[in-house]
Amino acid sequence: MNENQKVFRRFVLRSFEDHHEDMTRALGWCQLHFYSLLKVERDAIQQLSSRERNAVISEILLANK
Repeated sequence: MNENQKVFRRFVLRSFEDHHEDMTRALGWCQLHFYSLLKVERDAIQQLSSRERNAVISEILLANK
């Protein structure tokens, strides 16, 4: 996992835990609150490909079976 993915993972995981492991709600929250992140965090996430973002989401979901 690269550094940008780690930034995205922290953001999604924080929301995932706050939404009681409901990924749909967590991702909706992330979308609405994306601009509350620091610019360096937003830049890191924007540099990720869809495949890289999906890998992070998959890892979170599989780790919480």
